[in-house]
Amino acid sequence: MHGLKRRWSLAFATVGVAATALVTAAAGPASVGTTHARACKPYGTLSYGIAGGGITGLDPNTISNAAQWPLQSLVYPGLVEITPDGTVAPSLATKWKASPDLKTWWFWLRRDVKYSDGRAFTSADAVANILRVLDPKVPSQARGNIKDFRSVRAITKYEIRIKLGSPSSIVPDQMFLVRMSDLSDVSKLNTVGNGTGPYKVADFVPNQSLTLVPNTYYSGPNPACFKKIAFIREPDPTSMVTDFTSGRLGMIWQIPVSSVPKIESDKRAQIISPKTVSSVQAWELDTTSPPFDNAAARQALSYAIDRATMVKVAFQGQAIPSLANDLLSSKAAGYDKALKPYAFNLQKAKQLFQQAGVKPGTTFTFWAQGDKNPERITMAEILQQDLQKIGYNLNIVQNDTSTWLQKFYPAGKSYPGLIIANGLSLQPNPVLGLSFATSGKCECNWNNKQFDALYFKALGMADQGKRQAVLNQMQSMFSQAVPVLAIAHQTNILAAQKGIVGAWEDARGNTHLENAHFAGH
Repeated sequence: MHGLKRRWSLAFATVGVAATALVTAAAGPASVGTTHARACKPYGTLSYGIAGGGITGLDPNTISNAAQWPLQSLVYPGLVEITPDGTVAPSLATKWKASPDLKTWWFWLRRDVKYSDGRAFTSADAVANILRVLDPKVPSQARGNIKDFRSVRAITKYEIRIKLGSPSSIVPDQMFLVRMSDLSDVSKLNTVGNGTGPYKVADFVPNQSLTLVPNTYYSGPNPACFKKIAFIREPDPTSMVTDFTSGRLGMIWQIPVSSVPKIESDKRAQIISPKTVSSVQAWELDTTSPPFDNAAARQALSYAIDRATMVKVAFQGQAIPSLANDLLSSKAAGYDKALKPYAFNLQKAKQLFQQAGVKPGTTFTFWAQGDKNPERITMAEILQQDLQKIGYNLNIVQNDTSTWLQKFYPAGKSYPGLIIANGLSLQPNPVLGLSFATSGKCECNWNNKQFDALYFKALGMADQGKRQAVLNQMQSMFSQAVPVLAIAHQTNILAAQKGIVGAWEDARGNTHLENAHFAGH
């Protein structure tokens, strides 16, 4: 393996992410500065380990596995970027402004941007990518954030105009997940990575390895500081941690909680953590198929979940239990502190199962990945033992990542009786975090017009107090309807050798390497 040796030991400054404040639209351009890496010359190879399933495709707007996330900023910047404090800042856009009624927005683009093949990036490319995300035929999770965009047009070569159906004070936040790929040949999106970022794809073997090298046409503020970044699929989490502690890997992601003490005791390595967490360890259900098309059955399952024990045993205390079944963490901005918890109560669960017509002896299936996230299996085993106490069974099935994913993704698939173990990487903005449950976005297939209406109402509110009242209604509705079982708020665990500086993790549990480099280079 090239690159990292032990003399490059970890000078990582732990840069966290605070909960995003809502952006209040102003009459003029509203833009926020961000801190970028110093000038550098590309040096060395960063080897980044991924346990189990690797990166399966390169299309940034149909991303289905968070392992792909680092590419979003390295290869495919968007018009805006997220900062370490959780707010959004200009990236390919230089500024933006909104109309007084918050229903029209303008974005102005940088004029020096080129794709890695040398072609200029213009407003036509920006519009094409936004419209592709809006296309219901494209399985893009980013569509849920911008589904109220009614018109997207290039006004000049470097200006676009967006018209909305309803007012929104946070359009820059909504645009964060939309990335700017090269759409000149859509058939090659998943195999050829042509973006405008500091790196370009040099070699890609789906689900095995990916190598990035500097993009010589890049002229932005985040220069490529590595000669090469190699994303390497490791057979399993144990092998990944072993290769990291032996120095063969520079960074690893989605570390099992059981390995954290080992890494923390290593003076040559450090765990990288955000300040707050907006990602959720959740179980998704098909709310359109029996038995979980009945809210009572979903509530029953929520009462049968011993969240506190799961956090203590499965996550070894490194998570925050979602006692009220909320997409927002109890420590996050926007959380409704008046929410009533689902106290662990097996008799209540049994009563509600029977009310929903779910007979004793029924067997549910817990659908999980077998090549990563062992804590999810531990949680399933705890649920399995508790359900047996009230006469219900749980079959735990472990799959490779691609098989696991095909069962329920994209939204709209039917999977009756399954409990899907999943990690939801939600945006720290509380409005957008809750938007995961809006119609057509969640793999749970929950479509509730009243919830959608509250979401759009919150979007258009600049008054924080009034907005919070609407957010509280959304959280109460979600908690009671239980379209998704929120178990705990816990981010992906990331570690780096001490010779790597500038990397950071956002509140969604995603790795950012756009400012990373070896110390001294």
